[in-house]
Amino acid sequence: MIAVDLGNTRAKLGLFRNGNNSKTVYETVPKPDSVLALDAFGVESSDFGVVVDWLNDLDEPVTWYIAQTGNFAWEELQVKLAQFRPQDRFIKISYGDVPIPMDVEFPEKLGLDRLLSVYAAFCWRTFNAASFEREMRILVVDAGSAITVDLLAGEGYFAGGAILPGLNAMAESLSKISSRLPHIMTGDISFAVYPGKNTEEAIAAGIYWGAIGAIRQFHQLVQTTLRDADLPSRVPIFLVGGDAEHLQIGLSLFMESKDLFLFPDFVLSGIALAVQNNDEF
Repeated sequence: MIAVDLGNTRAKLGLFRNGNNSKTVYETVPKPDSVLALDAFGVESSDFGVVVDWLNDLDEPVTWYIAQTGNFAWEELQVKLAQFRPQDRFIKISYGDVPIPMDVEFPEKLGLDRLLSVYAAFCWRTFNAASFEREMRILVVDAGSAITVDLLAGEGYFAGGAILPGLNAMAESLSKISSRLPHIMTGDISFAVYPGKNTEEAIAAGIYWGAIGAIRQFHQLVQTTLRDADLPSRVPIFLVGGDAEHLQIGLSLFMESKDLFLFPDFVLSGIALAVQNNDEF
């Protein structure tokens, strides 16, 4: 199968072969054999050639499971793929296909990427039950166009979370306030030094450590609630998405490495797990 995560600025395609053994990778969560990331584009012939090359050695029919988590335009690309690979099937998945309870007001409005990542975390916790406290809470931080901080509840359901602007979105918003504030690139924010010695460094420090501070605050809120209920307060953080590695550096200054996990393709793993564990597919 091929899992497809359609974000706002790019699409990620992950190939899972039949031989993928979920007990040997990603701490017992399936990891794609290979991943192709596509920036938003108009499906030019040269762009589509990248997809053709990626699929070059794939002769058998494949089912594509597509999660529309953002605004990436998929329809035109799917038409070209169907012409190139007429033997394949294309199936869009929805929140109802992810077998995890949700304690939110409007499940149908919940970002599918958030739900899939928390479901992957639930499966990871289940597979590793012998190594962790029973009903351990997990924070799943997806750092992309937006940064989402979601909670896997101890009872095994999606408990809700928080949404804040991503690193690049914060940089863009500052540059719109005043022409005197430059727009800096995400690469310049990856690990910002404080105090900044010029405007660019000060902006980078505010964005980076502001994001780190927000995540730490949500983490502490969960820990405080657990302590008040006289429950174990260990809460691992799973980092997902394009800027996850950048945030891992800052968070590692305040957290033990055993409680900080980097899963770059966790949404794709969540798609594979949802398909694997749903009898409707």
